[in-house]
Amino acid sequence: MFREELRLHRSFVGSIGSGFFPVMIFFLSVVLAVTFSRFKGIDVPTVLLMLHTGSVLYGLGVGALGRIGEQVMTRRLSQVNFLLALPSVQPISFSRVMAIFYLKDAMFYILYAIVPIVGGIAVGAPFANASLTSVGLLGLTLFLAFMIGMSLSFLASTVSTRSRAVSVAGLLAVLGLVALVWPLKILTAGQVLPPLGFWADKNPWFLLVSAIVAFLLSAAAVLLTKERFESPIRMYESALLPTESRFSFSGPLKTLVAKEWLELRRSGALGAVVGGFLGPLLAIYMLAWIFRTGIGVPIEFNGIFYGGMVGFLGVMVYSWLTNIETNEFMNVQPVSLDWIIKAKLVLYFLLTAVISCSYVIIIGILNGQADLVPLSLLVAVATTFYVAGVTARLTGLWTNTMLFDVRVLAKFGGAVIPPLVMVAILSFLVRSDPLLAWMLLVIESLVLLGASRFLLRAVGAKWKWAVFSPTGPTILSSVGEGRKKPAVPQPSE
Repeated sequence: MFREELRLHRSFVGSIGSGFFPVMIFFLSVVLAVTFSRFKGIDVPTVLLMLHTGSVLYGLGVGALGRIGEQVMTRRLSQVNFLLALPSVQPISFSRVMAIFYLKDAMFYILYAIVPIVGGIAVGAPFANASLTSVGLLGLTLFLAFMIGMSLSFLASTVSTRSRAVSVAGLLAVLGLVALVWPLKILTAGQVLPPLGFWADKNPWFLLVSAIVAFLLSAAAVLLTKERFESPIRMYESALLPTESRFSFSGPLKTLVAKEWLELRRSGALGAVVGGFLGPLLAIYMLAWIFRTGIGVPIEFNGIFYGGMVGFLGVMVYSWLTNIETNEFMNVQPVSLDWIIKAKLVLYFLLTAVISCSYVIIIGILNGQADLVPLSLLVAVATTFYVAGVTARLTGLWTNTMLFDVRVLAKFGGAVIPPLVMVAILSFLVRSDPLLAWMLLVIESLVLLGASRFLLRAVGAKWKWAVFSPTGPTILSSVGEGRKKPAVPQPSE
């Protein structure tokens, strides 16, 4: 299974691309460790809280194995075959295979992220006045925090395949426990998260408790794993033509936009798409608010900053839209790949428009910055269109895999990061020098909108002759395999 995981990563982005993420994490950790003493207002307990909270969240993100197992056993996931499907053809229990898969995932992601973080901190430890012994203990507690998060997510996903009511009750219990720490402040973070509690007095019992909790949660998840799954069957009435009329404003793309919308709804991914966009936006605001009011770290972001983040996080929505179904059957239809991309972009803009505008307006009101709302909306619209144009131009229908390619990621970062950094800098300048900041932000927004128009027009030039494929883009010439590719009528711009 470990070799399969490596093979899968390499098949998507190559050997260099698959190793890029841990190398990036390592160097970032070195930089942060070396420059730690220069940060004002952030002490060691705050850093420990951030690292351990991040480890738990990372574990929660990669530990939803119960749902993954259900999908592998009940759905055809493109052309990819997983060892998780072995129980369907071999005399081995599904719970045993899931237990091995869980151990493989734990090993893989610890090596992929936790080890590079700890290694980077170890290199920068002399500059941060930290001993290697402390760094080793930090690695141990981060490992335990990650395992608690992963095992909790594993258990929650397994329970959700059996009873949604019990799953919701468990989620409410976890949220209630978090509320006892903040905002109620009845418990401390170390009392709820034992690996963090170890750093209060270096009591080894916290380490033992952490290991026991992680083991019990993962063992319960394995024992509750279902051995058999029923393939989901749902019946729908024909709705393409009525839905098509609703999207008539998109012109020649209306049929494809209607198709994409129906697939999004019927796949059950609509909630995940909206949540995947809105969740990080709310998390950014809540983290800034918690650090500002609860911990006392002076983090002041205005609506203009959040407007820039709206555009950047829109990548998640587009990546979801390109990952909800396979499109290989389109190779025998009179539709070129750039049509599908444009249809997904129309749906992307419709989904993000209401959320983005509401988010920026509400934050402006909550922060008492209603005067900045118009400019924040302009920045949000400009960055949304621009980032979507860059993403579609570079990745087409393979956003989830191509962004792991070093070359594509470098181009994406080079195109997206500088304007977003400029937005962030000008958002801090808007109070000290409002005239200059407003003028530069308006100019930048107009430039981004102009660049967006160019990028969206360029989508057709790059992807018109690409082949629909589950593994990655293949660009054909206009003449391929001894015959001319049928001419495809293109929608007007």
